Amino acid sequence: MGRFGPTHRKIPVPKRHGVRDPLKRLAEKEASIKDKINNPPKEHDVQEVSNRFKRFMAMANEASQPNQKTSRSKQKSKLRIGSTVIEKRPRESEEAFLNRVGRVQEDREVEARIGTKFGVEVEHDDKSGAIRVVKRKGIEVDGMLQKISDESSGKTSAKKSKAADAAKTRKAQLAEQKALKKQKALERRREEEDLLLKEFQYERVPFGEVVKEPPSLHTLPRRATREGAPRPGSKSLLLSSLLGQKQAEEEEPVLKKSSKKKEKETKVDLKGKRKKLPIAARMKIEREQQNVIEMYRQLKKKVKQ
Repeated sequence: MGRFGPTHRKIPVPKRHGVRDPLKRLAEKEASIKDKINNPPKEHDVQEVSNRFKRFMAMANEASQPNQKTSRSKQKSKLRIGSTVIEKRPRESEEAFLNRVGRVQEDREVEARIGTKFGVEVEHDDKSGAIRVVKRKGIEVDGMLQKISDESSGKTSAKKSKAADAAKTRKAQLAEQKALKKQKALERRREEEDLLLKEFQYERVPFGEVVKEPPSLHTLPRRATREGAPRPGSKSLLLSSLLGQKQAEEEEPVLKKSSKKKEKETKVDLKGKRKKLPIAARMKIEREQQNVIEMYRQLKKKVKQ
């Protein structure tokens, strides 16, 4: 609510922002109709198309034609390490590319250290990926120094030559020994083969030969009974007769014992004076005691008879 009533009207009415200059309005209107008054068409039977329709047709033509994208040659990021050039792979991030370059750089440093240590150079083929180790070319100064050192140390060179000659002669001797061993082994094999051939020779029977009787075999099987001298282990000894009699006597009571009922096992008496003795000693004493008792009973029976 305002001071003197409501600030807005109940019936909406367009607001008036002052009075515009009528002359200015007329000038603007004439400028907008300028191209349309007293402007006949260039061709009598042709009606020009509106600009909106022209834009529509241009858009339709662009849509109907295939996409002709202008191929922009993108320059791949490259880095050179020594003689190798490392290019960025497609869809490879910048961080991964730099890490790969760092690893290659470390490998090259290690190869350079090894080359200086052993006097070699490592060559890389970027296309095939082959690695080749080549001996490093010497410097003229090094060659001159080597010659001077060789001339100064003439004695050492003579010693070296003698040692080399001795090594050569030693190698020749070893080679001769190996050749002799091989020859001997071959001769042994040939002898063995000849023996085998002799064993497995076939008898050649000429055509028309008549056989009167089968061949007589002088050999017997392994466990066949042979006449004449007995085989080792089967010869009869002098004591074999006595041993046979004793065995026969021992077999008879065994049969009798088997027919009888099993006697009750004697229990060990753990009382009395023998309780401190071991079980084996107690059993021995009790058996002797039983034997004495039986002998006494037999004597009694004989006396009564």
